[in-house]
Amino acid sequence: MSSPTEKTAAGGGVYRGVQRGTGQESTPSARPRAAEEIAQLLAARAGLRNIPPVLVELAQQGHRLLCPTTMSRIGVGAATCGLAAGAGERLALLAARPDFKDRVVVRHVGCLGACFGEPLVDVRTPDGRHYLFGRVGSHLHWPIIRTAQMGTLQKGAWLVMREREPGLLTGYEDLEVETVIDGNFAAFFEHQTRRVSGNCGLIDPTSLPEYVAAGGYFAFAKALLELSPSRVIAEVTASGLRGRGGGGFRTGHKWESAAAGADRQRIVIANGDEGDPGAYMDRTLLESDPHRVLEGIMLAAYAVGADQAHIFVRREYPLSVERLRRAIADARAAGLLGGNILGTDFSLRIGITQSAGAFVCGEETSLLRVMEGHRGEPAPRPPYPAQSGYRGHPTVINNVETLANVPWIIARGADDFRGAGNGDSPGTKIFCLTGDIPNAGFIEIPLGTGARTVVEGIGGAAPGNVNALQIGGPSGGIVPYDDFPLDFSAVASVGAMIGSGGLVVLDATRCLVDLVHHLVSFMAAESCGQCLLCRDGLATLEGMLARLTANRGTPDTIERMEELAHAIPDLSRCGLGRSAVNPLLTTLRHFRGDYAAHLDGVCPAASCKALIRLEIIPSLCTDCLGCYEACPVNAVKLHPGTRGAARYSFDDDLCVRCRICVEICPHGCIVAVPRGKP
Repeated sequence: MSSPTEKTAAGGGVYRGVQRGTGQESTPSARPRAAEEIAQLLAARAGLRNIPPVLVELAQQGHRLLCPTTMSRIGVGAATCGLAAGAGERLALLAARPDFKDRVVVRHVGCLGACFGEPLVDVRTPDGRHYLFGRVGSHLHWPIIRTAQMGTLQKGAWLVMREREPGLLTGYEDLEVETVIDGNFAAFFEHQTRRVSGNCGLIDPTSLPEYVAAGGYFAFAKALLELSPSRVIAEVTASGLRGRGGGGFRTGHKWESAAAGADRQRIVIANGDEGDPGAYMDRTLLESDPHRVLEGIMLAAYAVGADQAHIFVRREYPLSVERLRRAIADARAAGLLGGNILGTDFSLRIGITQSAGAFVCGEETSLLRVMEGHRGEPAPRPPYPAQSGYRGHPTVINNVETLANVPWIIARGADDFRGAGNGDSPGTKIFCLTGDIPNAGFIEIPLGTGARTVVEGIGGAAPGNVNALQIGGPSGGIVPYDDFPLDFSAVASVGAMIGSGGLVVLDATRCLVDLVHHLVSFMAAESCGQCLLCRDGLATLEGMLARLTANRGTPDTIERMEELAHAIPDLSRCGLGRSAVNPLLTTLRHFRGDYAAHLDGVCPAASCKALIRLEIIPSLCTDCLGCYEACPVNAVKLHPGTRGAARYSFDDDLCVRCRICVEICPHGCIVAVPRGKP
């Protein structure tokens, strides 16, 4: 995090949907938007002519909660990432203050996306300003309280935004940046376009009125009351929306196939079985904006003629399940789910199925088998689920993020949706940006945004420090860092895939051979075991990679691995088996020299235990004895009669490369360096 030096924005865009303000400190002159007007504004934005009374009532209630005119509102980010960082304690302390009565309301909200800054707190004052505080601990407790009570900027805030029209807050598109205190935090949002995640971090995810006040369920009402099912499918098809969970299949075509079948019993399933390590796109949406996902499911069900839907979600996501159950119950109580919705003939019930956690269960035919009470194993295709899926009926299976895009498309239109992204890859995509970067988090960008913009502009990586990118999860690819567009075609051309949206940044200290070993090991453990080469071939590759990283490779190791890796996809039934070797094949293509170095007993990243030795940098050593006292195997030796770095040495035979000495050295004078074969 850069040191906080206050500056005021002066023109230009901070990010699409949140733009830099003019730098003026005066409150915008427009009068606050009245709660009574909000439903008409939202209906006009969505193109809805006749507003159901229930939406009018909910929008007014929610608007008063989101934009109170006489009180400040403190929103504490309480998704999993925030709670893990201590947001629950902050929320409880603030909510318990008796002096807040009739002056300040405290709400829990979803994830803003800036996971590196958790816990995050947003203080909204009655004039429509939002004061954002990051890494909130006890030291920021009083600045947050004073900001809420006095309505002025206090020391410790990272960013100040304001509503373009005070009293109108339907997502991040209604905000602009006024004052930047921490440039690193502001840069995280600069190139983002918050459409699908536009409510995340702003609304209370357990509040149906707040979701409606942000424009929720107006698209569903428009479709149900004013559009035919075929018109909804046509709009989704025209938008070019592609699946956001892996293969990138065109969503409209899948819906067309299901709707065209003779079987009138049709089903919609939202696939939230997010198994990629380090990926949490679906989890964040389900925890931060569950009603958006429900609305997408409801639109899909109406379009294909389904009267039942299911959400398949990981058992490891208890908060997602809790908030989904609350959202379903609230929507049912409001008459937005159940029988004869909004007085029409359309009825829909939505249930939740929790996955046992196996990676392969995210594959759609395996998912169906689990829901039918069987072991999670992929089935041959065709027939595809859209033709014959759950219990033999036509079944639309879409990823959670895919469905969360649909309300925007129906409300704003296909052309507006295509305003972001490019011809082959329209719209935005959520990525989980992690790895060797300062600003890790949940981001949403237009498809086609350059990798350098994401890694350096949003992630804050220093130019020249990045070696490679892992894109698309454990079955994606590992490719050299370059400024290629992040869209379906460009990513495939370098040997990777967008997948569900995992994006891991790797610097030169990461051994790619060792990383591939771990990824192949994961895929071998997660194989369902149906296909011989997937089951036994991946285990064989794992063993070969383990020997290579342990300095026990043989001259033909690389060629044997490559031959086996090419054979596995051809003899595997499902997409997981066919893509499991992608990390190995892409690194052999782009980083073959790293494998050759390991055969010579050298780990270029100085990472693999068997291929490194430890050294002391004499100019940094202060002779503090820390390494000598901490070594658990007495591998650090002292030479009597000398002082300074000269009296230390490492016994290479005793050293187990645990790196405790590296971690405890206060001056960073102990480093790992590559070594060749003895």
